[in-house]
Amino acid sequence: MPDAGTDSHLPFEETQVDSPDSPAQDQLQEIIGEESLSLELTPGAQSIHTFARGPEPGTFLHDILEWAAHTGFDQVAQNPAATRDKVESLCVRRGWGAWTDVLLEWLLELIKTPLPLHGNAMPLSHLGTDACRAEMEFLFAAHQVDILNLDRLVTDAVLPGIVRPVLRRDRINGMLKGFIDLVFCFNDQYFVLDYKSNYLGTDPMAYGQDAMAQAMVGHRYDLQYLLYILALHRLLKARLESYDYERDVGGAVYLFLRGVNTAGQGVYVDKPPVTLINALDNLFKADARIEKGDLHDAPC
Repeated sequence: MPDAGTDSHLPFEETQVDSPDSPAQDQLQEIIGEESLSLELTPGAQSIHTFARGPEPGTFLHDILEWAAHTGFDQVAQNPAATRDKVESLCVRRGWGAWTDVLLEWLLELIKTPLPLHGNAMPLSHLGTDACRAEMEFLFAAHQVDILNLDRLVTDAVLPGIVRPVLRRDRINGMLKGFIDLVFCFNDQYFVLDYKSNYLGTDPMAYGQDAMAQAMVGHRYDLQYLLYILALHRLLKARLESYDYERDVGGAVYLFLRGVNTAGQGVYVDKPPVTLINALDNLFKADARIEKGDLHDAPC
């Protein structure tokens, strides 16, 4: 099977869609409640841990990674001088020029860090533009969803035993529209990936599995990535010949951007069981659409 970044192609075509919603709006809504900490008030030596917190810095980190995906993570890693120029221009535009070297080092280390993908390790720097797509848009109709049943399915299957906020009916009922930070193909499997700028502590050790688990359920990212997987599942099932969830879907990867390191800190990976995805599929009976992408018949 080909490795991503060589002849491994992600068979999506990008299209332009006029919509009042955007990835930037989606990110802002998600992180609007994060505690803000300005650069002027941030104590200690400069590092990704002392970089400003809150909606604007969080969106900024997402913007850098979105640019890297559109450029090709492989090209970003292979051309550090050009990458520095881009990071510097983005920082200067925001008035954060003094943070260029810090954010450049953070970006290059992040994309070169091997991610544990169910027994295989892959850094983002292996991905070319043919193997990933940024900000894939999806739309669900959710007018008849049994919210109590949905919450029970998620709570029983994802990080069971950890108390989390109960789902609100007004959060689910209606049209669910969102953007997946990254969809990528590796070893002939499709993954969804989401970037999280949450501040969990002062160093990478604060981003262990227990801390990430609490953040995942506290913000209901558990439901978020199941919806991402469901959107991918429906799309692949509709477009790939002889689609098989167990074979073709790799799962969800959540990167807590301030804590990712080679020891596995800051990286949350899960592949929900097919029984759960099928149960969710039955709850969301209406059609789902991917607005910013489509599939050819050939898999990666």
